[in-house]
Amino acid sequence: MTVERPGSLTRSIDFNYPTNRAIVIITLLFFSGISGFQFFLERDLFAAFYSGLRAGASVFFAWAFARELDPDNELSACFAAFLGCTGFLLFPSPILLALILELLLLRIVNRSTGLPSRASDSFAVFLLSGWLSLQENWTFGLFAALAFFLDALFPAPRRQNHIFGMAALVVSIFAFLRAAGQEGTFPDVQSVLFILIAALLFVPTVLGSRSIKSTGDRTGIPLDPYRVQAAQLTALLSAGLLTALKGWAGAESLMPLWGAILGVSLYGYLNVLLKRFGKASEPDCPGEA
Repeated sequence: MTVERPGSLTRSIDFNYPTNRAIVIITLLFFSGISGFQFFLERDLFAAFYSGLRAGASVFFAWAFARELDPDNELSACFAAFLGCTGFLLFPSPILLALILELLLLRIVNRSTGLPSRASDSFAVFLLSGWLSLQENWTFGLFAALAFFLDALFPAPRRQNHIFGMAALVVSIFAFLRAAGQEGTFPDVQSVLFILIAALLFVPTVLGSRSIKSTGDRTGIPLDPYRVQAAQLTALLSAGLLTALKGWAGAESLMPLWGAILGVSLYGYLNVLLKRFGKASEPDCPGEA
């Protein structure tokens, strides 16, 4: 069975794949477990439900981000989902609308659905980024603008996204000026080290995406490696800048995205180690010098 959703930026969930079934089950279990635990602690029903929703979203979005960042390796998304579970226990307050925005921005850039964004899709993303820029942080508009500009510059460009990019940039600048003097804090050493380590770990994944086998969901045409790499860098810049500006509170806002970045990175290193170990353990063929 496949669950289809409208819009050129939405992707289907094919339950014929065991990994897809597993992530839905894990998400529901995590949602139910956290909700039940919070209700047991005598929190009101709505607060318990919302806490469970954040928990389930942390797992699901970490998995979904990983599928965008590392489309050729389904198992790397499982690593990301595990880190999404663990991350929620440490940072339990991701911004759900910000997660939705970041996922849509990645799909605008890498076109994992195989289709360019429609005008209605771009307008919805612009509205969401504008609201988050004004209510949460100006960087959301900045990276929406970046995604729109990249989509309008890469092969098979969507020229109309130049307009949405300019509009998102204007809103971001307005939000920045309005918040000027309010954030005025320097990033702490720990968060800077975290960003640098995560970036260094992620570099091989970006470099390894120069060749992509995966195809667009709705077209069957291979994904453009440059678009995939641009989406990877956009994700790293988005999470990194917000963390640099707001410290661990910024990291918490996009915790599932960090889980995906670290998950696909660790999977890549583990995969290399297993391949090398497998070759080293193979016995020499008879007759070889």
